Amino acid sequence: MADAAGFVLNIGVGRAEELQAEADGRGVFPEVVPDFAHSRNVPLTCLISVGGRSITHVAPARRGFRAGVGLRRLNIGPMIELAAPVSKRALMTAVGLRFRRHLAQRLRNGGLIPPATFTAAVDALMELAPDVRPALVRFSATRRERLARLTPEQRRSLAMQKDTLTTALAIADIDRSPIQEWDPPVEGEHATSFLDGLPQMREREDLMVVADLMRVPGFEFVREVAHGAVQFESERTRLTVVMANHLPLEEQLGADLVYFNETYRSFVIVQYKAMEGDDDEGAVFRLPSPQLALELERMERHLELLRGCPPNATRQGYRMLENPFFLKLCPRMQFAPDSQALVKGMYLTLDHWKLIEADESMVGSRGGRIVTYGNVGRHLDNSAFVRLVADAWVGTTVEQSDVLERLIREVLATGRTVTFAVKSDKPPPDDAEQVSAIDVTRPQDEQEPPLTVSIG
Repeated sequence: MADAAGFVLNIGVGRAEELQAEADGRGVFPEVVPDFAHSRNVPLTCLISVGGRSITHVAPARRGFRAGVGLRRLNIGPMIELAAPVSKRALMTAVGLRFRRHLAQRLRNGGLIPPATFTAAVDALMELAPDVRPALVRFSATRRERLARLTPEQRRSLAMQKDTLTTALAIADIDRSPIQEWDPPVEGEHATSFLDGLPQMREREDLMVVADLMRVPGFEFVREVAHGAVQFESERTRLTVVMANHLPLEEQLGADLVYFNETYRSFVIVQYKAMEGDDDEGAVFRLPSPQLALELERMERHLELLRGCPPNATRQGYRMLENPFFLKLCPRMQFAPDSQALVKGMYLTLDHWKLIEADESMVGSRGGRIVTYGNVGRHLDNSAFVRLVADAWVGTTVEQSDVLERLIREVLATGRTVTFAVKSDKPPPDDAEQVSAIDVTRPQDEQEPPLTVSIG
């Protein structure tokens, strides 16, 4: 797992003015630097020295594409100017002796700061320049200590919940970087879900966020046990996420993602299952699994209800697969709060899983049945699954979605955490005045011809 790190960028005064002029509307600009290795999914913070003697700015950054042989783009976000520049000498003096040599080398030559040295530099910089504390506090040693206090059971639950949220954001095509702002609970604080650590969770009231979801099938039941709700938005899309559970974080039994595409009125339900083993090659899921058998029985029972619905007869309701149930088998999940990447895993449809369970070739050397990356054959990875669900090529039809309330109630009673994610399209600004004249809960091709409405 890659850790959050820092990057020192030394630039002259003239070049700084050029970069500011080249910045796009968000204040982001690229600078070409010597190539370096760092995951694009893990936070990178740039300590900028304009003039070479002091740290004058800090900014979020991201490793970009190659810019030539041995060169790489560094995409630098909006810069925060320090109220008073911090001299490099003062910064080196403020860190512990074990970090000074590495830090001095990076401050002199620029480049990537190792994670432990970066943490020490962050703690020192927050003391020397308190005005940048909000931008740096999530990289501090104090935060690392709070992370270390999480129990293995809490980490397991948080890892699954975080992936349900990350997956929902990926399907909705919404920026996942806000996940990196997650903050672990302070000592004595009682966390019930991953949402509790997000800044959005601390800035609003649940009822304000979920008030407009009452038209979603089954949501009345979700609201009864909801412990957190957050909204994420892009220019065209809104994603409302509710995490519901009955148990403390360390006692939760697993996770489900219930994703509702409001545009197409389609549900997809993903149940997470942890494999034994830490990597793709050694990861194993053993059969039989009594708990999974019970859960599959519930899926089959509700699938029969769905099959009894009238057949789809609309363009928007077409699905390549009218079965909303998926399993995601994951190698042992490591909680990586600073990463916005989706956890690796195998997505399998319910129909496919039944064939896998019955396949004699899945029998291991000792007579037990095992499912591995090597013997399962075809499966959907994260990218393929996201593409299929994003445009509702799989999932329930409009008619089927309306009968899922009973299933949602049963899932909420299992002790698993249910991430209920509702993706809706935001109306174009020019159409804002006309929204009240249109039923936005139904696909556009199913709307009745609009009445002529006089506004004003």
